[in-house]
Amino acid sequence: MTDTQDVAAISDKKELDDEALEKLAVEELMREAVQGAARAELVGPSGWVKTPQQKTNKRFLVNTIRHAVNSNNYYSTKNSHKPSNKSSKNERKPEPTIKKDRPKRRH
Repeated sequence: MTDTQDVAAISDKKELDDEALEKLAVEELMREAVQGAARAELVGPSGWVKTPQQKTNKRFLVNTIRHAVNSNNYYSTKNSHKPSNKSSKNERKPEPTIKKDRPKRRH
């Protein structure tokens, strides 16, 4: 049986007795020691030090979610099926084709 099968078999029990819990703890400590030794061979004594977990950039995450939701809302309202009044389009005055030049303001 592999370690994962042992853990799965033990985790099926509702309550772990002290011996099984101690066995799991020893196995995990041994696994960490082997990994630390392998890192120490590669990079030296600093390999024993565990690398800290990187923290989540929460500002970036919140802004990304906020903009995604706003974008979804924009496109859902833009593409929603609204009843169109064709009569209102006919009532508009057409824009002149030649635009008058506005005099430039001098301050």
